[in-house]
Amino acid sequence: MNRADRGMRGISPMQTRVDLQMLQDAWRTTPHTILGQALSLMALLWLIRGWPLPAWQWVLPTLGLLGVWGVVIAMTRHFRRFGIPASGYQRWRRSLLGWHLSQGTLWGLFAVALLGVADNDWQLALVAASLVYAYTVMLVSVHDWGVAVAGSTPLLTLAGVRLLVDGQPSSSFLALVMGVSMVTSLAVTRQISRRLREGTLLRNENADLVLQLREEVNNVTREKARAEIADRQKGEFFASASHDLRQPLHVLMLLSSALRPHVPAAEGHGLLDRMQTALGSLSTMFERMFDVARIDAQRIDYRAQACALSALWRRLDSEFAVVCAHQGLQWQLDPTEAWVQADPHVLERILRNLLNNAVRYTERGTVRLRARARGPWIVCQVWDTGTGIAREHRHRIFEDYFQAHNDGRRSSEGLGLGLAVVRRLSLLGPTPVSLRSRPGQGSCFSVRLPRLVPAAVPPQQAETRAARRPSTRAGKPAAPAASPLAPPGVILLIEDDPDVREGTAMLLHQHGWRTAAGSTPDGAIAALVALQAEGRMPEGSMPSAVVSDHRLGLSINGLQAIAQLRYEFGEALPAFLLTGEATPGLAGAARAAQVHLLHKPLQADRLLRLLAEATGAPERPDAA
Repeated sequence: MNRADRGMRGISPMQTRVDLQMLQDAWRTTPHTILGQALSLMALLWLIRGWPLPAWQWVLPTLGLLGVWGVVIAMTRHFRRFGIPASGYQRWRRSLLGWHLSQGTLWGLFAVALLGVADNDWQLALVAASLVYAYTVMLVSVHDWGVAVAGSTPLLTLAGVRLLVDGQPSSSFLALVMGVSMVTSLAVTRQISRRLREGTLLRNENADLVLQLREEVNNVTREKARAEIADRQKGEFFASASHDLRQPLHVLMLLSSALRPHVPAAEGHGLLDRMQTALGSLSTMFERMFDVARIDAQRIDYRAQACALSALWRRLDSEFAVVCAHQGLQWQLDPTEAWVQADPHVLERILRNLLNNAVRYTERGTVRLRARARGPWIVCQVWDTGTGIAREHRHRIFEDYFQAHNDGRRSSEGLGLGLAVVRRLSLLGPTPVSLRSRPGQGSCFSVRLPRLVPAAVPPQQAETRAARRPSTRAGKPAAPAASPLAPPGVILLIEDDPDVREGTAMLLHQHGWRTAAGSTPDGAIAALVALQAEGRMPEGSMPSAVVSDHRLGLSINGLQAIAQLRYEFGEALPAFLLTGEATPGLAGAARAAQVHLLHKPLQADRLLRLLAEATGAPERPDAA
């Protein structure tokens, strides 16, 4: 009732929406009761046709009810066409209250007229009918207590007063029953109406929360999609940038090595050494940065498989024996025949980064690599006798760009991404990395891997296992026993970048290799034919190896070019694939094709050493 007076002002938007919704529900459902009331009116007029009742006492209420129903039907048709706007809330609610108040009053006048001429039996029936009508109104409009009061109170009040006027005990008792029933039903209706309204408010609040949550989810989904697109674009940018930035750096490293024979030793070799050191540091920085970018862009897949550590140990031994000798460190490798469940490529990168880190921070002493069995695990350990790591730095040592011993940010010490790459790589699979260290005495990094037991040990391996002993090298590694090896031969070189092609050919020429270079496999074959025609290569002899770039700017890539050349010169032709990209799956494809995968920029001495190992040719440190 009060809500009708103040309209929709002074309440919250949620309450406004609920009140408007309840009003619309009332106009949608309550008019359906008119048909039942009309049938009841017809039955009542038929029953009282013989009663001694003045005509005006039933004609006026009947006409009043018909008039009210006509107005309500017209308003209901308007409501169904146009609905109820928020601005019309007050008018429509007052109309609803006026309809029920008028209807209840007219039925009350009917009851007063009939109770005045009815006997005791009919009075009891009329009281029961009045109560049924009042309860029906309350039930239909239970969601709106004001409508329930307006529809039921006039009828029960007028009928109760008429019974009290009679002065008879039975009439007074019926009046008392009607009064108590009215108060009780209105109180119950009040409680139900309040709870229904609270439930409606709660339901609408929940609906708003659901809509807000859905909007937030949609926003998060959109932002996630944008982030994924940006991440993919970042990955594509780094893939392109890695190739484009490695190319000139690769050329600089090749040309600096090729420049050495043309520079007087006294004046220029020291500068060349510094330049190559700077280029090596720059190469390491690029490699770490692109490793981080590839891992963060999820462009490295972890494919666990059974792998023998002995093969990995041989590769690391051949590389770090030379590195430690150059640094004046002792290199110690404990041979192992253990098998583990791991991604061999990821594991090799983890150990290589740990070994590089050990060499960098060890000024004198030993760098050691070993594997130890610990129950169902194999623990690969990298030991060093370097500076060690203070306790306060150990929890940060795997963070990006953190360097405990490089406060001055010297470029020769890198960017502090080596151990950050190790952390990211270890999270790709079940390869946790742990650290033990004593300042001033050294550190030990451990990588734990699931242990595998081979079904059988090959006979050759079983015979030679007992003869294996830890490999310890200090200073320059001992040279292999001399053997009557053939002199360097012809290298097939496939590179679409003219600068890289010319720089690589110049370097190989200075170290005794002849090159048949071209931007395509057909171009390399044509250059080989030209060498034979010039008499610089015996006719009918075969090339010693093929070195190819991966991205050739053609319809084929480097692996396909190598396959084409192997078709011409035999499947046993040693092959090296150079790449400056982070192509997913390339390492596995190269291993399957028995091709050595090398990443740009590449140290010239490493390329020469790998060529010598693959072809059996002697290394020539310098060419005059």
